[in-house]
Amino acid sequence: MKYIALTALLMLSACAHTVDVEEITDYKCGDKIVTAEFLDDDSVIVKIDGQTSVLNKVKSESGRRYDSTDSKISLSQDGRDTYISINAVNYPLCAEIER
Repeated sequence: MKYIALTALLMLSACAHTVDVEEITDYKCGDKIVTAEFLDDDSVIVKIDGQTSVLNKVKSESGRRYDSTDSKISLSQDGRDTYISINAVNYPLCAEIER
């Protein structure tokens, strides 16, 4: 009985920390196709060239900015403009791909 109660408690605590996807957008940034999954915890999952990285929201003077020091990827949004930087290479203005 003790193990059943512990299992139920663990399952409940796992459910309390779920993160939901608010929006999924595909972009063409120069020669890169980027899929961005914006999450409700102020992070974004980006998929580029078969690689997936989690970027966290950081302070920005204008708009929104997400960075990952591990993958050296940055995604910036200012109004309707979106930009991506990979390994300190800035790609052209991203165009949203209509689904």
